Amino acid sequence: MFELSKIAGLLLSPLTWVLSLWLSSAACFVLQRKRWAVGLAYTGFATLWVSSLPVVAHALAAPLEDKYPALTAQAAPIADAILVIGGALSGAEPPRRPTFNLGPAAGRVWHTAQLYRAGKARWVIVAGGNQPGQEHEQVEAEAIVEMLGGLGVPRDAIRMEGLSRNTRENAVNSLPLVQSVGGKRILLVTSALHMPRALKTFAKAWSGSGIELIPVTTDVEPRTPRFLLRPWLPDASALAFVTRIIKEYAGRIALDMT
Repeated sequence: MFELSKIAGLLLSPLTWVLSLWLSSAACFVLQRKRWAVGLAYTGFATLWVSSLPVVAHALAAPLEDKYPALTAQAAPIADAILVIGGALSGAEPPRRPTFNLGPAAGRVWHTAQLYRAGKARWVIVAGGNQPGQEHEQVEAEAIVEMLGGLGVPRDAIRMEGLSRNTRENAVNSLPLVQSVGGKRILLVTSALHMPRALKTFAKAWSGSGIELIPVTTDVEPRTPRFLLRPWLPDASALAFVTRIIKEYAGRIALDMT
């Protein structure tokens, strides 16, 4: 199942679509189907252009990011534990990389520490393992625990699991940890874009447990003002963002079908 989800993610990438269109165009050109060749080539170019526009990325992201508005640590409710999902850091890889690297979603860890220091929960639970091929790196959960320690969260307040490779495994593997600390109200911390799918995944995996999940979003993406020209110019980061957004929508659809 994990391998299939990764293959599906690759197929959902706009770059994969564009490459398929251009390869099909080349095949049509070889087969003397010039009208089809030109049409497919232009379609590939248009797909790449539209998928690279910041204005398109922002429009697609808004329904996901706005579903659970972000809260400051002080405004968050009191709970029994704070659960932060991996996908925030890259573990250390000595000697080439002696310390962990902060990823684009490292705000998850920062916000978790803020919640703890604000007295919102007694326990912090970290769920995050490495992807296949990263076995030689520090487990992400260990890197997150290390960062939390530097941000003032004591080690004896943290429980972690370092085997999960995706959101579903985060949910399944973290449930015993939540139950071990007697958690009934849990602050779920993840990126705003990821929260709708994560919350649905956890609710499904934890069904019947009697545990209440409270979404606490972070890593809200900045939105370029629409009156400037920049949102209408292709951008590589926008293309990467659109790819992430498509995977989030596809993941939610897959959850509804299972």
